[in-house]
Amino acid sequence: MKNFTNLYKAVYIKLPYALMLLVCAAGTVTAQDRNYGLVYSDNIRGGATIFGNTLMNVVNADGTPNLTAMNDNAATGNSNYSNGNPANTINMQYVDIDGSTGDGAGTKNSSSSDLVLPSGSNTIKLARLYWGGRVFSASIDMTLAKNRTIKIRKGTSGPYTELAAIQVDRKIDNAGDPTKEVTFYQAYVDVTSFIQQNGPGTYTVGNAALTKGTGGVFGNYGGWGIQVVYENADLDFNSVRVYDGYKRVFSGASSYTAVLTGLDVPSGTLAADDARMSVLSWEGDANFTEDYLQINGTAYSNAVNPANNMWNGTITNDGVHVTTKNPNYSNQMSVDIDQFNVGTGYGILPNATSVTLKFGTETDSYFPAIFAFVIRMKAPSINLSKTVTDASNNNSAESGEVLTYTLKGKNFGPGNASLAAVADTLPKTVSYVPGSLKIIYSPGSVAGFLTDAAGDDNGDYTVNGLVKSIQLRLGQGSSAAAGGTLAPLDSFEVQFQVTVNAPAAGESILPIINIARFSAQSESLSQFVDDGVAILNPEGGPLPVTLKSFAVLLSGTSLVKLNWITSMEINSKNYQVERSADGRTFTVVGSISGAGNTSSERSYNLSDDVSAVTAPVLYYRLKQTDFDGKSSYSKTVSLRLKKTINDFNVSPNPFRDYINVNIEWSKNESTAVTVFNISGRELVSKNVQMIKGTNYVPLTELNNLPAGNYILQFNSGSNRIYKHIVKQ
Repeated sequence: MKNFTNLYKAVYIKLPYALMLLVCAAGTVTAQDRNYGLVYSDNIRGGATIFGNTLMNVVNADGTPNLTAMNDNAATGNSNYSNGNPANTINMQYVDIDGSTGDGAGTKNSSSSDLVLPSGSNTIKLARLYWGGRVFSASIDMTLAKNRTIKIRKGTSGPYTELAAIQVDRKIDNAGDPTKEVTFYQAYVDVTSFIQQNGPGTYTVGNAALTKGTGGVFGNYGGWGIQVVYENADLDFNSVRVYDGYKRVFSGASSYTAVLTGLDVPSGTLAADDARMSVLSWEGDANFTEDYLQINGTAYSNAVNPANNMWNGTITNDGVHVTTKNPNYSNQMSVDIDQFNVGTGYGILPNATSVTLKFGTETDSYFPAIFAFVIRMKAPSINLSKTVTDASNNNSAESGEVLTYTLKGKNFGPGNASLAAVADTLPKTVSYVPGSLKIIYSPGSVAGFLTDAAGDDNGDYTVNGLVKSIQLRLGQGSSAAAGGTLAPLDSFEVQFQVTVNAPAAGESILPIINIARFSAQSESLSQFVDDGVAILNPEGGPLPVTLKSFAVLLSGTSLVKLNWITSMEINSKNYQVERSADGRTFTVVGSISGAGNTSSERSYNLSDDVSAVTAPVLYYRLKQTDFDGKSSYSKTVSLRLKKTINDFNVSPNPFRDYINVNIEWSKNESTAVTVFNISGRELVSKNVQMIKGTNYVPLTELNNLPAGNYILQFNSGSNRIYKHIVKQ
């Protein structure tokens, strides 16, 4: 048994790579025990990982590695061997995979390990190389610059780069005899630029100041690890936090508790893999049990790290030994590196800002050093729907008629939507009915009518030149100044009214297309929007049946199911389901016979295969035909497809003079690009040659358009899709 007698917040310093070699001359920071502090904090599309290896191993009498001792782990990770037991018999010598001597460009010790990153394009945000070990103070003075350097290279051949430590943490112990004083230490240097330049793959690290030999009851050790934070646009948003420090936990039933602050845990219940933790600790021994890591009071364990022997010298991912290193020992005798999921069972609660870690042991000695958390940010998913009813209830827009717009939304996602708001710009074909703005229900708001004035409640009606719009701020904590929060499963419903304007002489009433936009901010501070469209056609009229419901649902990604129920039919011959990609031009996609004459409730259903459809939104209506040949239409219902081939992004939007369009197209063809005003009048048109795949289309012809809402259309004849754009 090891019988030991003794048991600031770090700041992330990112130096230009050229300056790293000068750190030695400028001096380094030296500390004793150091409290754990935050060294990296950001919410990014990306994550964190850590990799490393030992720099020392047990050797046989002939100097060859003792593979039995270095790989003696049981299935649980426990072993019969450590670097100091029995005392004065375990001979620890350098691992040196490059075979050099340490003179000149060589290394006295070296080992390698692989940095593995996700597929796709990764940007390194942080990389810190840590190394640590034990030295005999009389022969290796850790206050000297020459003993505070490390060497690193990409791959297993070629020249090394020598770097000086930015900081060295030390713990002195003399076991009661000054002549036997030893120094336990940890050092680090920023290698962000080096890893950025070299990317994923094998890295070799070595030439650390370490003491060889039996080491007595303490045991000699040495190893290294590199903590990496990376950004990857293909990944989810994650809250990434990295902490480091230097504390000694040693025999005698000792323990140490650290509260790590600065976490940003999202709302909503975490799944197991929604929170991931990585740890690095120096010099835990696999043959000593009763050492542990508690996370919020619960001891962590997995297949290779038992709850009573967490710090057992293993390097693991999710309870499996990491093998992408050289030498590939299962017992490092020097460093313990583990990565694992902590989303469930470890008390990391929604909206938490801290986590409590407790380290303890009965007989072991180890130095917890680095902790990283990657916690998935929960995004909202709010579906905004918009419907319109006319006063005469005949589904037809008539001059002077009052139309009632109803906007409904619900947060179906697992995360909060903050700054929640709805904006609705009115088309020129209608006029707002003063005092009609009304909250039916919304979390944190009192139901009832709102004033039209700005600054006194959660809604207002504004006129800015020709632009007339409704604004509503929703959710808990919403006010006259800003939107509030819609938690998961929160919903809202609001209403307002307009009157249909009389058409100009010689003109007919145009279709009334009205688009509302919901906007919010996710917990990762990214913006979220969803549009709701309501269309009322002048040619719409009453069906010669009593239609109780007409529902359109998307099943999977390619099948639309249409269901309608009638409570009475008179002279009803058949129904035709019509589909449109733009809300104006409809085609028949299916038909079904009517019931003739009946006063009983009847149900109908029909399916529409949309696997070949590329429009992001579809519009459906029922055409009912009598036996005498007369026809009429139901109201139009919109459906947003979950996944489309031809979708596109517009930026900036809102815009001032121009927009840039990034659009996916299904084939090579000439396509008309058109901008309409809200009344459907064509203002800008040009032809572009599209290719199959991603296209970049700049539109610089918009500087003369007045401020307001517009519809951007891409139309090739076979494909026609739209986007709502706003000019400021």
